[in-house]
Amino acid sequence: MGQLRLKDRNGQWYVGTDASRALYAILGYRRLVRLSCLPGLRRVMDAGYRFFARRRVRLGR
Repeated sequence: MGQLRLKDRNGQWYVGTDASRALYAILGYRRLVRLSCLPGLRRVMDAGYRFFARRRVRLGR
């Protein structure tokens, strides 16, 4: 439950926020993916993801 993990058909693994970005790109949210890759915003989103991932079960109750 720590982090989302995805594996594409080429065998490439994505973990955490990168997995979310890969999933959003496939779903057609490319603008969101580009925005989330901006240097300052990327660090903030990665930190937010780690914060959420640790508390996911508790927040879902």
